[in-house]
Amino acid sequence: MLLSRAIRPMILILLLVSNQTAAAWPATGLDMETVPSDTAAAVLDEPETYQSNRFLLPFASYTPETSLMLGGVGMYQFKPAHAAGETRSSRIIVAAIYTLNKQFLMEFHPAVITREEQWIFEGSHFFAYFPDRYWGIGPASRSAEEMEVEFRVLLFEQVFLRKIGPGLHAGPFLRWSRLSRLKLAKTDGSPVPEERIDREENSTLPGIGLSVRLDARNSINWPTKHHYVDISALYYPGFIGSTHPHASWKLDGRAYFDVRGDGSSVLAFQLLTRFTEGRLPFQEFSMLGGQEILRGYHQGRFRDANAMQVQAEFRRRVYGRFALAVFAATGEVWNRFEDFSLANPKYAAGAGLRFDTNPKDTSNLRIDYGIGKHGSGLYITIGEAF
Repeated sequence: MLLSRAIRPMILILLLVSNQTAAAWPATGLDMETVPSDTAAAVLDEPETYQSNRFLLPFASYTPETSLMLGGVGMYQFKPAHAAGETRSSRIIVAAIYTLNKQFLMEFHPAVITREEQWIFEGSHFFAYFPDRYWGIGPASRSAEEMEVEFRVLLFEQVFLRKIGPGLHAGPFLRWSRLSRLKLAKTDGSPVPEERIDREENSTLPGIGLSVRLDARNSINWPTKHHYVDISALYYPGFIGSTHPHASWKLDGRAYFDVRGDGSSVLAFQLLTRFTEGRLPFQEFSMLGGQEILRGYHQGRFRDANAMQVQAEFRRRVYGRFALAVFAATGEVWNRFEDFSLANPKYAAGAGLRFDTNPKDTSNLRIDYGIGKHGSGLYITIGEAF
């Protein structure tokens, strides 16, 4: 989904003077996320408490898909009452955004973890008017086939995950989306072939499914060790109103290695796959690129029924709240499994800068520049790519 995680905003102004984020690093230099809760309290010589972080601010951000974004964002980073080190922090983000590409978005992104992580409630809900670029379907789409596309999309996506073992959660996955007013236009003004208009059509998609997640990361915002695996399946049946009955399966696997043992140097890997079967509407094809993987590729530059992407990233704290990162990724899309080929893989690499807005529970502003085989891109946003 082009917009599902692509518009998390970066706060560019006023953060440095926010009294909620002005706390300095502990004098010992220890990363509080990498030590047990009782040790963290002893280091500070006071009872352990979690300092919530909240702000409502104007912001500016940038991605290749949106150009410059302007708007307002509110974020609340917290833990539930009486939760201690056994519970990772939750985050709720709300935003209203307008971009220089004449796109408009209103968003609500909750990620709430209850005490002792018995439940995880995670969602993505938004409305968007989104003019964009489109190159068609398949691994060999050409730059000369680029078209302009615009549409309106309303999305409600929510998972309800219940703890069933150490770090293991499972539960229902609900999704409803409506894509409307879809229009295609050639960049040179020539007519769009009729078969393209028929294929790329409006859609209504109520979906039900299941998500299973094994999450042993020591932090959601700045993981330095352990692993994360999320497997989800969604079914969009016609009998509940889907205009395009189909199914999709997604695997997101990540691993993190603390190179120096103190959280300052992290080597991270990710495997992301998405497979589909059935009649796919315009926005439900599996896509490459974006601000989270294959950075340097416009999200959706290549799309088809199935996609696989892998990436690696090295992150290093260099001074105070600042960190650097270098990354590389590759991926491919295909229609039928017998068509899968690595003869012409897509690949990208780049580097970035991080600034920590909340030293007590790291939450980074991120600036990345990626260069790919078919383009390049600058990304300015909040949170790690994975």
